[in-house]
Amino acid sequence: MKKKIVYALLIVALLGIFSCDRFDHNFKPLEQVDFNAELFSPLEEAFNTASAEDLSTVMAFYAEDYKHYGITKSEWEAILYNLLSGINNPVIDVILITATLQNETNALANWRLTISDSRKNVIADSLYTGERLRKENGKWLLRGNQCGCDPSAPTQKVIVEYVTNVGCSYCPAVENLLHDLSSQYGNDFIYLTHQLSGPVAFNDPLYAYYSAYSAPVSIIQGKHKLVGGNQETLSQYPYIVQSELELLSQMDYSVLNATVEGINISGSVKLTPLSTSFNQEELILNLAVIDLVSTALNAEGEHLTNVVIGRKRIDISEVDLSNPVAFEFSANVTIPEDAALVIFAQKTPATFANNAIIYSGLQYPLAVKKGGSQ
Repeated sequence: MKKKIVYALLIVALLGIFSCDRFDHNFKPLEQVDFNAELFSPLEEAFNTASAEDLSTVMAFYAEDYKHYGITKSEWEAILYNLLSGINNPVIDVILITATLQNETNALANWRLTISDSRKNVIADSLYTGERLRKENGKWLLRGNQCGCDPSAPTQKVIVEYVTNVGCSYCPAVENLLHDLSSQYGNDFIYLTHQLSGPVAFNDPLYAYYSAYSAPVSIIQGKHKLVGGNQETLSQYPYIVQSELELLSQMDYSVLNATVEGINISGSVKLTPLSTSFNQEELILNLAVIDLVSTALNAEGEHLTNVVIGRKRIDISEVDLSNPVAFEFSANVTIPEDAALVIFAQKTPATFANNAIIYSGLQYPLAVKKGGSQ
């Protein structure tokens, strides 16, 4: 039990959160839920009125299948008992940060739990990101992140390849969501914007491979193809992204050097498989130069972001990855000062069937200085 308590407190420290077409659509939006009122405020009240000897009112807010980094509901109750029994008049704060409704019975939340003594000394401070919520019998319950992995092991970054088009009325909703997910997950979430036609469009093999000839379309981690921008489709993004973020990374990346001159970029990168049994069959290295804020506009007159202006694919299925991989390619326009280089390895079966797995990735800021080495 002592080992479990130490492990739980270590977790506390480590956790420091359809196409554009000419037809009318009538999609019923999800009803808004006040998760603070329905779950988190009552949870805080239960914490502050319960005792270490009787945590039943608190545990009533936890689903029977609760699992957070391998800790089950009963184990979490035992940890709370041992933690709270050593504090006189504990003060517990439950703070909801964000919550995203996925459908009528499922949601994702980021929230904070702090436990202090009567002198306001903080004993525990946990940040829960990607907490899964489920509504059962009219009541919202906590399910943890449903992950049984070691929180100290590196998890993968999520790559989204997004396709838009000029005049696409559904696209801004997807773009706003991608921006929000980027703000929420920071460097762990990377998206690339491809324009089918317009000022920043170019003939990319991506469209044919994914059969992405209309917009909006997003392919998440090479495994989840989402078409359209209605509420039902949008609600799938947070769940898929969070699920992918919980998976362990199978590849580590580093940019050894990157030199930009006009429209040209060259350099080398190091890929390190994190498993001795990693299979390189059908593996390619993707490199993309993105313009973080493009001059191209969407249907609402907003600037497109993370727009791909140049892309290179290198077959590395038989490459010795103990050595760096050199690259050299050209963008379609002069590479701007706010550009970034995105790299990721990917399985590429001959026919795409939600099976073109992306193995994490990296976004590397170029901070372009013409002819300079980055």
